[in-house]
Amino acid sequence: MRFSVTLAILHVVGPAPSSDELNQTARIVLAMVAEGHSTGYAIKAEIERSTRLFWGASVGGIYPELRRLTAAGLVAVRDDPRGQTRRHCYSITDAGREVLHGWLSDDSEPLLEMRNEALLRLRFAAVLAPADRVALVHRLRGLHELRVEALEDRLEENEFDDVYDRMTAEYALGFNRWAAEWAREAEERVAAE
Repeated sequence: MRFSVTLAILHVVGPAPSSDELNQTARIVLAMVAEGHSTGYAIKAEIERSTRLFWGASVGGIYPELRRLTAAGLVAVRDDPRGQTRRHCYSITDAGREVLHGWLSDDSEPLLEMRNEALLRLRFAAVLAPADRVALVHRLRGLHELRVEALEDRLEENEFDDVYDRMTAEYALGFNRWAAEWAREAEERVAAE
């Protein structure tokens, strides 16, 4: 018994992982805790409201990441019961701030990856019948038009954590407006084939 307790303590007080050792979901969760989103539910809601529009984080991975970040000493957890409901509140530690700062201020080229299944389908549209090709591009256009609506609503509501949160939404709006217009032109082009 004493041996396993000692091992657990050694693991917790060991060196914190570097930002390079965290996956993107862990980085997002750590940053959200630093912003003051202190529960798994609040983090999930903020991902759905903001980062999901440009970086899909695994919502199902939030609680496992919170546990890993806690075990690594990057966030602290305390119980915050609400009536019969058991709830945990998280806060960033000094080690967590250091790791987050390391990631945010890293001057290496950041990953710029677009994961858009509709665009992936477009890549292989040549194997479809002509009417199916048009329908595929039409759905791509609709996807971006829906994003434009959602982003316009979010900007109109003006409920942002800070100016950088807003700037991110403005960028995403501009990109999706461009993509919707591109898809409209592409739809005409495919229909004319």
